[in-house]
Parts: sequence; C-alpha cells; structure tokens
Amino acid sequence: MITYHHGRWGMQVLCKLRGSVVPKAMVWSLPCSALTVLIHILWRDTMIEYFENSSGLDSIWSGYTFILGFLIVFRSNQAYSRFWESVSLTHKIRGEWTSAFSSLLGFCTKSEEHKEAIDHFREYLLRLMSPLHCYALHEVAELNDENIEVVDLAGLSASSVEYLHASPDRCETVMLWIERLIVETEKKKLFDVAPPVLSRAFQELSNGMVNVAELRKIVEVPFPFPYSQYLSFMLVLHWIVSPLVVVQLISEWSWAGGTVWLISTSYWTLFYIAQEIDQPFGQDYNDLPVVEIQQKFNQSLMHLASPDTYMLPDFIAEMSNRRTVCMRTSRSSLRTTASNREAFIQSPAPSAVEIVIDDEVSSTHLAELAEEPAADAIPVTPQSTKIILGPRAIEVAARRDISINEPVQLQQLKSILRELAPPTWSSEDLDSFVDLAGAHRQLMWRHLESAAVPQEMPVESGDQKLSLTELTTCLKDLASKARRNSTELQEATLRERALEQGSQLLALSQLLTGTSRRPVTVAESSPAETSDASRS
Repeated sequence: MITYHHGRWGMQVLCKLRGSVVPKAMVWSLPCSALTVLIHILWRDTMIEYFENSSGLDSIWSGYTFILGFLIVFRSNQAYSRFWESVSLTHKIRGEWTSAFSSLLGFCTKSEEHKEAIDHFREYLLRLMSPLHCYALHEVAELNDENIEVVDLAGLSASSVEYLHASPDRCETVMLWIERLIVETEKKKLFDVAPPVLSRAFQELSNGMVNVAELRKIVEVPFPFPYSQYLSFMLVLHWIVSPLVVVQLISEWSWAGGTVWLISTSYWTLFYIAQEIDQPFGQDYNDLPVVEIQQKFNQSLMHLASPDTYMLPDFIAEMSNRRTVCMRTSRSSLRTTASNREAFIQSPAPSAVEIVIDDEVSSTHLAELAEEPAADAIPVTPQSTKIILGPRAIEVAARRDISINEPVQLQQLKSILRELAPPTWSSEDLDSFVDLAGAHRQLMWRHLESAAVPQEMPVESGDQKLSLTELTTCLKDLASKARRNSTELQEATLRERALEQGSQLLALSQLLTGTSRRPVTVAESSPAETSDASRS
C-alpha cells in the first residue's frame, strides 16, 4: 500500500505515478481525443449534412452520459465499501487475537511451583497464535510469493506440521489446537481466574474467526458479473460514439478534442479505481500490505511474551499520593534541585515559585512540598517501529555480555551471526551481509546530515559500530527495498548487491527476529522439502 503526504498545498500527490490509474485511463482518452480532432478537421461538414435531421441528439446523448456517470459512481462506491470493510476486518482480527493472547498471559498464576509450566504454555501459545493469523491472511491474500513470516515453529512435532499442511482449513485446525491448549492448561490449574472470566478469551478468539469468515465473503464473492460486463460495454460504446456526437455540437476542433479528453479520462479513471480497490488482498500498489501486517502481529506477540512486558511493574502508592498533592497545590511545576532547595526553604523570595494554598491543604503537605518536588511531566513521543529480536539471538548476545541495543564492533556482530546461522551459510557471506548493513547505515546517516538533521555522524570503516537491533533493522530495510525494487537505494553498488541478495537478507533478518517462512503445503513441495519444513 502506498503511503503519501498531501504537502503544504495539497498538490504533492499530483507528482506521483506509482499506483496511479490515470495512465491507464489515458490509453483510452488520448486516442479518443485524437480521433475527435481528426474527424472534426476532415469530415465535420459531411457529418453535419448527414445528421441534419437528427434533432434532439444532444439531449439523448446527455441522458446517456448521465446514466453512465451514475453507474460508474455506484460501482466506485461499492468497491470502496468492500475495500474499507476489508481494512476494518483485518484490524479487528489482529485486535481480537492480540487481546486474547494478552488476556491468557494475564490470567496465568504467579506461583513459583508452576513457573516452568507457565513458560511452556506461553511459548506454546506464541507458536500457535502466529500461524493462526498467518493462515487467516493466506486464505484471503493473492500473492505471487506465498511465503508469510511466522514465529519459529521449533518444538512442534513433524507429524503435527504434516497434518496441518494436509488440512483443508488450516486456520480452523490451529484454532482448535489453541482451544484444546487452553482447556488442558485450565485442568492443570495454571489460571488464576474464574471460568466465566476465562471464557472471554474463547469469545475473542471466536470473534476473530467470525471476522475471518467475513473476509472470505469479500474475496470469494466478486462484484456481480452482469453489472460489470454491461458497464464495460457502456464505456466502450461511449468511447466510440463520443467523437461523432461532439464534432457536431462544438464548432472549434480544439475545444471538441479537449472536451472528449476530459470526459473520457474522468470516466475511465473512476472505472479503473473501482477495479483497483475492489480486491485489496493482492500485490498491487494500492492493496493492503499483508506481509507487513503479519510482521507487526508477530512483533506484538513476541513483545507481549517478553517477561518484562507481562510482569506487573512496581508501584509505590505513598510517593504517588504525595506528588499528587504537590501537583494540586503548586500553580506551576516545582523543579528544584538539591543545590538550590535549601536556599528556597530559608529565603522564600518573591521570585520563588508561587504557591496557592487551598483550605484542604494542611501545613504538613506544605512541608512535604518543600522537601519533595512535584512530579515532572513525562513527554509521550509517537510510537516508533521496534524490532523484536528472537530468543536465540538474545541468548547468544547475553552469553557474550553484549546488550542488544549497545553499539559494538562489526566483528562482534559477525561472530554472533556465525553462531546463529545454520552450517549451510558460509562465513564469507555472513561477513559480507554485515558489511552491507554497515554501508547502508552509513548512507542513512549521510542522508540525515545532508538534510540538516542534527545527528552525530558515525565513524567510518573498521571503527564503525552497530547494535544488534540496528543490524536487524538495516537487514530488514534492505530486504524490503530490494523486494520492492525501490529507488530509495540511490547508491548503485549497494542497490545491486541488495537486489542480488534480497532473499538471503530476508532470511538472515528472520533468523535474528526468530521468525520463519510460512510452511509450504505437501502438495506444493517435494518430499525432501516437506521433511525439512516439518523438522523446522
């Protein structure tokens, strides 16, 4: 899907051709306009004599044009309704299943004796929820490359994966496995909630499946064929007859050609817009980004499954109450440091922060106000895309005493990748990928510097440092731009290497994030490939 900005004057979209249907409409309107000019110059007098008794032709043509415009607008409205319903249902599915996953983790007991069983349940549920969402999208998406990322399926038995491949409805199969997992976990008394509360998770899971069925309706039931066929016939007829009618109604050849071009372009553009957005699950520029939607869902699951996320943070109520009183008492935020707090208490000059004393505030509160400054406002920044690393990558980095967000030498990152990658990957290829990511990072910094963004330029060549998270981000960015053949990779050598090694870059980023490709079906793969996919 194309993301765009209108610009200051709202006209920036006029300069974009990618995803536009106007060029397709021009294929029809320009020949029609040229034909109109040709007939007007060569045969206008002859045609006027031939149609001299056809009075009321302009009224009949106006009525036909009105009916055609009404039908095209109705078709466009129906296509937009189908498009927006698809967007709404896709986000509802993600919201319902993310909420169910979060609720199930919140329902788990905190008992230490069940810690191992809870960890097993969390990892098991994580590796079932990801393929559930993946197969739901795969049922409605029409992709040339049918691979969609899922969280690594390591741990599932080969027989289970083979049975899932052969299942006629994989989404329903995974849903049943999740429901059975919840029931078995409840029998083990691993949930700390009453059964009616636990049923909410079942309800959210089932609501997501209902929305999947609604998506299937949009994909499986196209716009009625007779309506679409007759609309195409009316457009072609309008394209043929327009030059003949306009030549008689307009005496100037330039106005005749311009009028036909304008009307024909408008009708054909609306017609192609309706066709473009009628089925939003494909690989056109204006279709929904199915692969990115699955990636964001995987990141949400892995973030919620992280121990730092599902553990309740510490909270000191006494400190909160005292600071709340301070904020209510002071007119402005009191920001005193340890160096000037004593001076403020001894000599309350008129320039000090003015304090409004309410009847409800006691002298004790005022003493606390001088000792404890009011709570500072916490700035809330827009949410940024965060790359969630997989457990294996975090474990390898932890063994080397390396923080995933701490910049380290590229040589250390290369050693981490050598340990993570399977034996089939050569060390030379892994080293070249790290160098490629470093070069891409350098170009990004140079672009920021040229745009007058106040950033500190990193060092060059062998002294360059990257964090493991930054490396993963660069690899995913390079793979995404290579897959889209993006012109954003302006450096020629970097663009050529990214296009040649796009699949390897994507596989390496999936190795770091703990995701994998969607398992292919038994019918789609050879026996050797099926066994390899089952083992993974």
